[in-house]
Amino acid sequence: GHSCPPARQCLLISCMTLLMLGIIAAGIAVGITFGIPANLPYHQCTTASGHPGFLCEDLMTCLPPSLLCNSRVDCSHGEDESPVYCGQMPNSLPQNLIFKCPNQQTWTYVDRTCDTRNDCGDCSDESVSQCPECSGWRCDTVFFADCACIPRSRCKNGIQDCADWSDENLCD
Repeated sequence: GHSCPPARQCLLISCMTLLMLGIIAAGIAVGITFGIPANLPYHQCTTASGHPGFLCEDLMTCLPPSLLCNSRVDCSHGEDESPVYCGQMPNSLPQNLIFKCPNQQTWTYVDRTCDTRNDCGDCSDESVSQCPECSGWRCDTVFFADCACIPRSRCKNGIQDCADWSDENLCD
């Protein structure tokens, strides 16, 4: 018996196999370059503040999400600035490390929610449902950019931040 059909057919089968392997390799390269799929395997950890974090390859350093892709290497092997994660943000980032704003146009890192800064523009990253605790003073603010929680440093500073003046009369 023959182990291979006539030479021409054998050559065609070999070429087709190489072509298919080339297509698969190209697909993998495109996936890595453009961050597809979005949920690449990475080591999860919990930061000191209780947020999900990014565990460096040393398996000891747990980075807050906002240190990913900030143009500064924080992991000893540089994986926090890798094109795998930073290639097409936010889609190339691990999805549990980001907060997508309801407007679908903007996003912020999960450790930047509830920090009294209105990253989304509509206060969704600072909303009461998102942030049950307010580290400052909670009130209806005069300035929309403040959302509903002002830093304690702005209490009793002679400037009205709350519609009801509670930041000047009650807050301490």
